[in-house]
Amino acid sequence: MSNSTSSMSLVFSKSMEDVQSDTTTKILALIQLSYGIPSLVLMIVFLVLLTVSKKYSNSFYRLVQFDLLVNILIYTNSWFAVRIDKHPVVIPFLKWLTEVFPSFLTWVVYLAYMFLHLQFVSAVVLSVHRITSVYLHMNNDKYWNLIFIFFCLGSILYSCICNSLIPGHIVEVSILNGTLTKTTYVGVYTVAVSVTAYFSAAYFFLLVSVGISTSWIVTRKIESMSLTNGGIGKKLNKIAVTYGSIYTGILLWSIISALNANFNFLPDLIVKFNSYSLPFSSDMMTLALPYILMVYDTNVKQDVFRKKSVSASNSRIISSSFVITRQ
Repeated sequence: MSNSTSSMSLVFSKSMEDVQSDTTTKILALIQLSYGIPSLVLMIVFLVLLTVSKKYSNSFYRLVQFDLLVNILIYTNSWFAVRIDKHPVVIPFLKWLTEVFPSFLTWVVYLAYMFLHLQFVSAVVLSVHRITSVYLHMNNDKYWNLIFIFFCLGSILYSCICNSLIPGHIVEVSILNGTLTKTTYVGVYTVAVSVTAYFSAAYFFLLVSVGISTSWIVTRKIESMSLTNGGIGKKLNKIAVTYGSIYTGILLWSIISALNANFNFLPDLIVKFNSYSLPFSSDMMTLALPYILMVYDTNVKQDVFRKKSVSASNSRIISSSFVITRQ
């Protein structure tokens, strides 16, 4: 009991202005920016496109908009939470930001954990929409449009409740004696990593289960309607596998980090590599959606690549949207 109390009360403070320039960190940052900025622009473009174009009036695209917005916020937040403070050239800006908004850098770290829950909810609901489209048919849009606002607010509330399991701020950034200082609460960090690992494991298996169930349910429905010879089923399975693969990275990182935080079994070299790999594994989830849409979504593909629409029958399968609509 005393060890637990001691761990919870353990606090480290260090100057953020002492960070040294590191070639590896610079190279990794350049790599992250090289794919991150184009992907961020792509997400913003898709968000606007889905908002202004009448082609995307289906309720599924409202959920995609929500997911895109969540991922835009997550990606932007991640730079302030875990990335730019490693670069000396940015420290004066962070110091000015802390002077103007004293709690900003403290909250972005805390929100990074909250966004985990919001991201998984916004991802799994896309598959749920596919299932309801099978059973609700023409009323699917009506019901989803009615509950959309409540879904968004409920998702945010759920994420806040889950994040409240973390007993306080993990770090606090402030200016002490004129120096930009980061204070880390080791016990809170240990709890945060453990809670994140449990939720990540649950979300991963939930996504895999829902993905497989969706593929099976939707494929059976399509085949019973004689709309395809099974090719669409393979495509739906690819979508499920794609999503499962994407979330595997962050799941493994969360579990390994939680175990290491409690048992400290990883060598320092691996721990250092783990800190470098975190942004990349996070980006796998955060930036993937626009590319998945371009691969699987007929409407998006037509807009992006300017292909002419081809209608083969009066029933259209929007495979990449994870939706089956009856026209």
